[in-house]
Amino acid sequence: MKPHELQYLIKEGCRNTWQNRLMALASVGVLVCCLLLTGFSYLVFVNVDKMFQNAYEQNVVAVYLDSDQTDLQVAEVGIVLRNMSNVAKADFLSKEEFLAQYGDALQDNTMESFEGDNNPLPDTYIVSMKDLSLFQQTVDAIAALEGVEEVSYDANTAAILTRVRQVVLAIGGSVILVLLVVSLFIIVNTIKLTVYNRRLEIYIMKSVGATDSFVRFPFVVEGLLLGLIAGSVGFGLIALLYHTLVKNFVFNNPLLTLVPFADQWRPLLLGFLVGGMLVGVCGSAISMSKYLKQEGGVRS
Repeated sequence: MKPHELQYLIKEGCRNTWQNRLMALASVGVLVCCLLLTGFSYLVFVNVDKMFQNAYEQNVVAVYLDSDQTDLQVAEVGIVLRNMSNVAKADFLSKEEFLAQYGDALQDNTMESFEGDNNPLPDTYIVSMKDLSLFQQTVDAIAALEGVEEVSYDANTAAILTRVRQVVLAIGGSVILVLLVVSLFIIVNTIKLTVYNRRLEIYIMKSVGATDSFVRFPFVVEGLLLGLIAGSVGFGLIALLYHTLVKNFVFNNPLLTLVPFADQWRPLLLGFLVGGMLVGVCGSAISMSKYLKQEGGVRS
């Protein structure tokens, strides 16, 4: 295709979009709705994943050290723990801090007997993990460390959290995929109406010898333009709606804190623009291919 032909076809695609602006508006509206549903599904997906990550951090392991460990040996155990690949953090809790933090549960006379050198509580590291699917493996590795007397943990909670997270992420991914397919289906059928309304124009072009590629290209440009407009509008709307949601729904529980939009705008913007353009182009291409196949004509 020559440069001047390409320039002409791009102008035709833009001109056709404006001339059929009511149909274009309908196509953009449908695509914006589908993109909004997909975008909100993605944000739900991200927030649920973040909530589980926060829950992971709450499901900690208490690592009790041998009482005969020196301060240097205690510090070395901490270094080894923090260097483990699946350990997110390891906070040290000395036996004095342990007693001060949990001493309220003891009777007064017992508390007094534990003060000073009589404190029987162990130095402890509170360990959070990155991936609970590797929970037991990591616990076994910690228990095998020199200087570790005992590891206290709740394996059932870790297993339940891991299974629930996997199910939620699988459902979220499936919903996003289904919505993308639905978006493509809707835009294909919407553009079919556009093609049908302009069948006389297409017939005239074919009658004077226009190839399928020549006929198809303006519609592809139109689909690309509609997808770009829909992606831009959809992104603006979801940014406004999500900001409103974050502003009006404040949770006291830190596990339920919503992910800031500033952390997700880049993948959302890219997804909306690329997704909108791909759906628009694919919808136009599919509609035109079916129409041209039914009508017959010159192939190129």
